[in-house]
Order: sequence, then C-alpha cells, then structure tokens
Amino acid sequence: MRSDGLFFGDGHGVSLESTRRALELLLSSHVTVALLVNFVINVYVLVVLLLKTLFFVQLNASETRKVLEGFVNYILYKGAFLLLVVPPNISQVMIWSSWLIFLCFLKIFQSLARDRLERLNASPSVTPLKYFRVFSALLMVLFADFLWMKLCMIYSLHSSSLFMLLFFEPLCMAFETFQAIMVHGFQLLEICQGHSNESAADCSADSDIQKTASGSLSEWKGILVRHCGFILDMFTLATVLGHYLMTWWLHGMAFHLVDVVLFLNLRALLSAILKRIKTYINLWKSLSSLDGALPDASYEELCAYDDECAICRGQMARAKKLWCNHLFHLVCLRSWYDLCALLNNEVFFLHAVYGSASR
Repeated sequence: MRSDGLFFGDGHGVSLESTRRALELLLSSHVTVALLVNFVINVYVLVVLLLKTLFFVQLNASETRKVLEGFVNYILYKGAFLLLVVPPNISQVMIWSSWLIFLCFLKIFQSLARDRLERLNASPSVTPLKYFRVFSALLMVLFADFLWMKLCMIYSLHSSSLFMLLFFEPLCMAFETFQAIMVHGFQLLEICQGHSNESAADCSADSDIQKTASGSLSEWKGILVRHCGFILDMFTLATVLGHYLMTWWLHGMAFHLVDVVLFLNLRALLSAILKRIKTYINLWKSLSSLDGALPDASYEELCAYDDECAICRGQMARAKKLWCNHLFHLVCLRSWYDLCALLNNEVFFLHAVYGSASR
C-alpha cells in the first residue's frame, strides 16, 4: 500500500476506488490526455488500415471519396443529436466519442463491403474466393456489432436511461448487415454452383442435378429475399423510430429549432414506413396476378430452353411461359412487367383467356 493512498486494497489486487483515483490523476494533466488521445488515434488508424488491406486490398478513388464523405456526414449527423442529450463532462464525452467512432468504423466497412459486392456481382470473372474475401467483411461487422450491443446492454443496466441510446444504433446496423449477408450469401452460393457446373460435364447426370439445384436455389432466393427483406426493413425503420423517440424524450418537449428537426425526421420516417408497406403489398398482389395469369412451363420445355431464364440467364426450377414461348422467372417477369406497358396489356389479355378457359 502506498503512503499517499493511491493504491490500496487487500493485497491481491487494485481496488475500484484506487483505479478511479489513478485515472483522475492521469486525466488531470493536459499533456497526458494529449498523449493518450494521440495513442488511441494511431491505434485506431492502424487497425482500420490492416482490416482494409485484409478485406479489400486496395480502394479505388470513388471508394476513398465515399469513405471520407461517409465519415464526415456520420460524425456530424450523429454528433449533433448526441449534443442534445449527453452531459458536458469528460467521462461522458469519452464514452460517447468511443461509441461514435466505433460505430462509424462499422458503418463504413459495411457500406464498402456492400458496394464492392454489388460491383463483383456484375463481373463475369469473379471467383468464389475473391467474393468470400469481401463477404467476410460483413460477417466481421455483424460479429463486432453483436459484441458492442452486449457491452451496451451490460453498461445500460448499471447506468441511467441515457445509455439506452447506446443500443439503438448498433441494433439498426445489425438488421442492415444481416439483410446484406442474406442477399450476398445467396449470390456467393450461386457463384460456387456456377464454378462447379463449369467443371462438370455438360451431358452428365450430375450436371442435370446441379442445374436443377441451381434453379431451386434461385427460386428460394427470390422468395426469402423478398419476404425477409421486408421484415428486416420494418425492424430497421422501427429501431430508427425508437431512437428518435428516445432522443426526444431525453431532450424534453420544447418548441425549439431542434424539436422541429426531430419532428420532420419522424414525419419522414413514418412516411417511409407506410411507403415500404404499400410497396410490399403491391408487389405481392402483382406477383399473385402474374402467377395466375400465365401458365407454368413443363419440365420438357425447361430442358429444351437449356433451363435458363430469358431475362437474367439464370437456372430455373420453375418458370412462366408467354405466348411467344419464352420462359421467365416470375420475379424477373415482374420487373419487366413494371417497365413495359405492352406486356401489361398482354398479361391482362392472357389472364382473361386462361381464366375463361379454366371456367
């Protein structure tokens, strides 16, 4: 035990009180604070650069510009809301600054991974290993996000309701990341299947089985992405809504400029929720109408057209046939149906013909 009372305890460790006092002494010196901040910034930059090299190797000019813009926008936007509710003392500033910088890092990596994967989807020469390297960045973001949420939950149990705000943003990011993992995970499976199909003989029985499996995967991909994507979007929007309401509750109701901004954000968010629900209902109705209006292609017709969709050129386990004998995925036909007025009239005509024939 020290005579100045800085370190004391039972001889087996340092007590909480001595640790708190040691931190107070360290933070009382401006030089020590400056050195500590410099050390943390250098470690943060080093970790970011190492992870960037591991997952993305090299960023192009547009990606670098987007990272800088996203960093500045995220810090300014979230920082402005935190100023409304966070008490102006050193400990609170350190906690919320760490929260903001860590989540900004996850948000940037999530955005980079999604953009890079979208670009790789359009590349015909992409390999499964190259795709998985970028895809694993999303897995890292989701894992780190879950750990951060766990820490936020533990900390909020021993502190005020203010720290419930720590939980909303990582939860929203988890929903977005999981949706991206679902979409690009299916794409990774399709890339792996495509490479295995290329290595197999075209006329072998195994090749036919692989084509059937690929077509089934494509059909299930559309169904799961459509329905699970809607559910995750609703969870994400509901989480953002809870974040705004929590911020408004902690800030207090007062007719200031800040309250007007919060009200406009809430209004835009509610409008986005209603629009997303309406879009999903219209999509479901359109797909149901197309499914009943057009006949299913037989197995012989799928084999005759090499089991490929005439729009996306993907494998098909189930297809719809138009009067011109072209075969389509139902979802691909839906996207074409939205763009082509002539096809709209043709679908309604076919619906009347097949509907009257069935009656």
